[in-house]
This record gives sequence, structure tokens and C-alpha cells, in this order.
Amino acid sequence: MSEKITILGVAGSLRKASCNRAALLPVLLMAALCLLQATATRVEVNAYPATEDNFKVTTVFLIRHAEKADAPREDPPLNESGRLRSQALARILGQSGIKAIYTSQYQRTIQTAEPLAKQLGITATSLPLKMSQSNPREVSEQSIKQITGKIYERTGEAVLVIGHSNTIPEVIKMLGGDNVPKIDEQKFDDLFVVTVFARGKAKVVHLKYEAGS
Repeated sequence: MSEKITILGVAGSLRKASCNRAALLPVLLMAALCLLQATATRVEVNAYPATEDNFKVTTVFLIRHAEKADAPREDPPLNESGRLRSQALARILGQSGIKAIYTSQYQRTIQTAEPLAKQLGITATSLPLKMSQSNPREVSEQSIKQITGKIYERTGEAVLVIGHSNTIPEVIKMLGGDNVPKIDEQKFDDLFVVTVFARGKAKVVHLKYEAGS
């Protein structure tokens, strides 16, 4: 409202000065400055900083760990089917340009990452999960934020997250993905590809991969 009042006041001055060319020039300059100030204010509020990261696209591959053994219950390793699937993963994603791999602290995620990490010549990073205090069966929001934080540190690159049936959907949601399906406890073949664009937009593709791929 203040901008409109200022401009209307100048318009009134213009009418009074219409017969005096010498007086008209400063009034015109004042009007131009007012309009420039109003425009500059709008640009400052709405502009998005044109940094290099705004134009980078991040590709995030997310999978649940491969098949696990029945024992020990607390932290089981992969079984034979799981080892075959981890090798298939290396063949499938070996040429995808992955620069970082993130796992949890559990053997089954670490072992799922090993063949691909070895092939790429990188070391997988384990990010310990903490359970929610309100629901011991759910992973804490802080743990999910830690994972997405690591992903955003790799803006413009391709990364792989190997997690669990209760963590992968939450990571996808926090990255901006919509309509994320639940992961069946008996399934290990889900492969999600999330393309994260600038300003928080994301596109999710849900694929399947077989142990013999």
C-alpha cells in the first residue's frame, strides 16, 4: 500500500507540473526512482539465488538389503541368495556413475554393498540407525535426516543407499518423493531411482531386479 501511495502522489505532482518543463524533470526522475525501488523490492523477495547447485541433478538409488540368514537374530549376515543378489547389484549398477554408498550399521546392508563398492573402488559409509523413542519399531526421524543430509552433500552426483524395509520409504519421502509404496518384508528385489532436482523437486521410478540379473 505504501508503494501505491507514493506513486499516486507523484502522479498528482505530474499534473501540477505539466506546464512547467523545468519543474517536470525532477518529478519524472522521482517517479522513475519510485518505480525502480518498488520493482527492486519485488525481485529481492521472489528471486532464487542462481548458484551452481541450483542446476545440478542428483540421482539416488535406494534398495533394501539382500536376503538374510535366519540367525543370529540380532544382526544376521546374508545367506546364499543374498550374496548372489549383491553380486547382481554390482553388475546392474556398476556403470551408473555412483560416487558414494551409504549403509546402516548392520551386516546385511554392509555385505550387500561390498561387491559393488569393490568394483567401484570406493568404501561404503555406515550410518548408524537409532530407533524412535515413541515407537521402538520405527527408525527415528533424526536417523532419516542424517541419511538425506549425506545425500545432499553429494548434490549433482549419483549415490546408493542400502537400507531396510522401514527406512527406504522414509528416505524417499524426505527427498520429496510422493506415493512411495511399502516394501514387503518378504521381498528383496525393489530398486528405487529418485532424481532430485533443484528446489526440492523429485521424481521416483520403482524398478525390480533379480538375483540372477
